[in-house]
Amino acid sequence: MNSQSDDVLTFFSGAGGFSSGFSAAGLKPLCGAEINVDACQSYEANVGSKCYNLDLSQTSPSFFKELLGGKEPFAIIGGPPCQGFSTAGARNVADPRNRLIFNYLHIVSEVKPRWFIFENVEGLLTSGHGEAVSSLVREFLRIGYSVRVEKVNLAAYGVPQTRKRVLIIGNRLGVDFNFPEEQFSYDSGKAKKRSGKPFAPTLLQAIAGLGKPSPKRSETSQYGTTTPLNEYDSAMRLGNDSGVITEHFDNTDSEDRSRFSLLKCGHTMKDLPEELWHDSFRKRAFRRVADGTPTEKRGGAPSGIKRLHGDLQSLTITGAASREFIHPEQNRPLTIRECARIQSFPDKYRFFGNAASVIQQIGNAVPPIAAAVFANHLKTLEGTFGSGISIEIEKRQPRLLGYRLTEASGMSESLKKTDSLLSSFIQHKLEYE
Repeated sequence: MNSQSDDVLTFFSGAGGFSSGFSAAGLKPLCGAEINVDACQSYEANVGSKCYNLDLSQTSPSFFKELLGGKEPFAIIGGPPCQGFSTAGARNVADPRNRLIFNYLHIVSEVKPRWFIFENVEGLLTSGHGEAVSSLVREFLRIGYSVRVEKVNLAAYGVPQTRKRVLIIGNRLGVDFNFPEEQFSYDSGKAKKRSGKPFAPTLLQAIAGLGKPSPKRSETSQYGTTTPLNEYDSAMRLGNDSGVITEHFDNTDSEDRSRFSLLKCGHTMKDLPEELWHDSFRKRAFRRVADGTPTEKRGGAPSGIKRLHGDLQSLTITGAASREFIHPEQNRPLTIRECARIQSFPDKYRFFGNAASVIQQIGNAVPPIAAAVFANHLKTLEGTFGSGISIEIEKRQPRLLGYRLTEASGMSESLKKTDSLLSSFIQHKLEYE
């Protein structure tokens, strides 16, 4: 039997959000793997470990087995590209990017970590009428992992935005476990949960202290105050001893400033006079689908731009956030650095690539604050069941330990199909071999 190690490997590493959170918990990854060159540079500059610039659909798991020297690592973490599943775009089960999800599974099968965390968008739950996630669960069970599947809102772990994600956590120690306890209430206007716990930081609390943006990306800016304005501001400033802030710039033109000045918090492009709509929004808003119904009558009309509420948590930060999310008090979009803060990247974090690349890296990331919560939770579980006694634990058949698809009282028809497929793993003994 191969010996075990405390190593963590991260795949589809991006700019290193997941890895930074694990590093903060004392679990700095041995390496990352990422296809995007800019993201690889961002990862290495901030995480401080090697990031291999690889296409994981073309890379043999033996590459990582050799890196580990035959040892079986503590954990594999990662979030395969999810554009094919994302509710922000067209869902397409045949999208070749979705096959990367099963590349992740193949690596887990070959490298044999004690734990894994698989992160993806909520659209995974209903993709292929539930077949995508149920097939994934079936395969994890087949290769020897007991798993738990839950849709979580990362605001519940202290991220200042409502960010729904699907997490699949598994172990091959044969033990049951739960997800970490939620720590915060949240309310972004769109998603809310009042659990009796304190609220996650609001948008304005998250970006407090950054000061006035510079007019050009090539120019840095300074903090607006010499001392932090709140606990979150203080946490974001840690390690940025120079006080220099990058990616905090605003080049909004006068026409857009006039347009934004008409928006109240919660308003979108459709709340403006039609003559002020962006051309791209006008085309999308009146696009007709196959049955001839305009998309705005089917709930599919885009918001284009939206002024956020400063006293609530932000909406989900995406690669379009620095274009579409308008500052709650100023007539400009959020800056890239503000988006990074809302994703819980500290101000010392340096991103590589052009502005479009950087905001995409930020939008795709797992927020470090949430990643640290899950890293510490794995450490606690490992301490309870750990590698030293895992051999003594009675080996049980791998099983689906449980799942949570929604916190709502009801389910959509598509989610009911997913529920039916997953419940069969628990209600009936299925063959995984």
